[in-house]
Amino acid sequence: MHTTSPPDPSPAPAPDSRLTLAALPPRAARLSLAVARFLTGPCGHDPAGATWIVALSGGPDSTALLAMAVVLAPRLGLANLVAAHLDHGLRPQSAAEVQAVQALCQGLGVSLHTCRTDVAALARESRTGLEDAGRQARYAFFSELRAASPNAWTLTGHQLNDLAEDQFMRLTRGAGWPALGGMPAVDPDRRILRPLLLTPRRAIDAFVAALKLRTLCDPSNTDPAFLRNRVRQTMLPAALAENPRYLGAAARLWQQARLDADFFATTLPPVPDPTRLSRSLLATAHPATRLRLYRRALAALGPGQALADGLFALDDAVNRRATGRIFQFPGGKAARITPEGLVFSRQPNGRPGRESPLTGLARGGNEADCEKSNMEAVPVNILTFGPNGSGKGTQGSLVKKKYNLAHIESGAIFREHIGGGTELGMKAKAFIDKGELVPDDITIPMILETLKAKGGNGWLLDGFPRNMVQAEKLWEALQKEGMKLDYVIEILLPREVAKNRIMGRRLCANDPNHPNNIFIDAIKPNGDVCRVCGGALKSRSDDLDEAAIGKRHDIYYDTKTGTLAAAYFYKDLAAKGLTKYIELNGEGTIDSIKETLLAQLD
Repeated sequence: MHTTSPPDPSPAPAPDSRLTLAALPPRAARLSLAVARFLTGPCGHDPAGATWIVALSGGPDSTALLAMAVVLAPRLGLANLVAAHLDHGLRPQSAAEVQAVQALCQGLGVSLHTCRTDVAALARESRTGLEDAGRQARYAFFSELRAASPNAWTLTGHQLNDLAEDQFMRLTRGAGWPALGGMPAVDPDRRILRPLLLTPRRAIDAFVAALKLRTLCDPSNTDPAFLRNRVRQTMLPAALAENPRYLGAAARLWQQARLDADFFATTLPPVPDPTRLSRSLLATAHPATRLRLYRRALAALGPGQALADGLFALDDAVNRRATGRIFQFPGGKAARITPEGLVFSRQPNGRPGRESPLTGLARGGNEADCEKSNMEAVPVNILTFGPNGSGKGTQGSLVKKKYNLAHIESGAIFREHIGGGTELGMKAKAFIDKGELVPDDITIPMILETLKAKGGNGWLLDGFPRNMVQAEKLWEALQKEGMKLDYVIEILLPREVAKNRIMGRRLCANDPNHPNNIFIDAIKPNGDVCRVCGGALKSRSDDLDEAAIGKRHDIYYDTKTGTLAAAYFYKDLAAKGLTKYIELNGEGTIDSIKETLLAQLD
């Protein structure tokens, strides 16, 4: 996917004479020393003999960081200092940006490693968003460079404004304490340092200006499609308007979070096996300690972020001694309450065994227990696919009722937003009134707002996406918002059967909800009268429009760009373990399809 160019084998030119600590302007020198103290003091980093790899985008933050590293290297006893730049291949000017960082490094006397990655292709291959794919590519590149040098660390330019934005993002995603404090300054597992984390952006800009350093501007930093940019443009300015010293408050929040994280880490009771917690330990531990014992146990089982709601529900069940109850957590993990205490486990294939992911009950529990336990379940999100006539709406309603999910239909979303006069609804109405399709950048935000507003206990989305592009955009949007997608359900039905089912539908004059279809034996009417009440039957005009049905099915059955292509996009994600995909034979009866579906969900 990418190649890495080695640093110029010729000796690096001497750094600019200004970049010694003694020659720096006083304010720039003080800032550099403060950064050094932060690294060696609160961060506990020992730079003597280390190799620093500065992640250099060319922006103000990374440029200032590199210049400070040049100034501090002799004082701190570094063994080596290099820079690393990844060309994401996303902008026409990326080659010129590489030349700019090369010139910067040459002027500073620093060797530069460069790498080019087709991030757009990587995003398509990994079925993830551009931002996430770029992050993966960068850190993979940095990891390769670190592996070539002993005691090597990657330094990134995250600063105090970034930290404040990160805290807002964690807050909106429901992070608990102390994770709410934001990103760490030191990541020993990935060997990452963030020396500027408590340095405000204005101080960095002043440093760059004082040294007359040239920097680059990344236009993606203003794109409102990314959550971080929306926080930067709206939430953080609002906080600063209320409290001009808000950045200082963010720094103090971070410091308190680090202290508390260390306190909890050092005071948690030691146990021989963190995935097995005794009844006596749980009975005497403070609730805050129990929650962290649960988190430690889940972390020991591998990746997968536990939601606070699930942990609180688990703790409540532990207190009630609900022996036999099982709770599922992301990453295929499960917690089972036993007479002896609590046991956490994870299956190698990512599935936690035979327990129900929707109810937290072992299979075989009765329906009353399922309904009772549903309030204790981790919210589950489902996406459904199926052609008109497949019974998708019927099965969706059954799943919604059984598991107390919000059944969200794309058509209803438009009606609610337009009827409610929302900003997005009015934008959509303007396109609809002109007979034009509503753009995805209006539709998807409407869907996300509805999912967040109504889907707190889980949701089932029906009617979107309708094509491959929408599928990719919806997945990217869910990832940006930190919203999981647990299941994708596809009801399989041959096109001719689907057409006949639509044309065979009949409406009862007494109750249109009475099921009647001349092509389905189980609900075939008695001649021209309703099979339920004997009322008169009629057909909807659009159900008999074969050409219109054909056009709708042309879109759905298109496996290259249409709705089936969208379904296959999620099927590929399931093959990578990013969601679960359920296929159902739609030619069965309503009850048989329901039984098969619920068995696979359970």
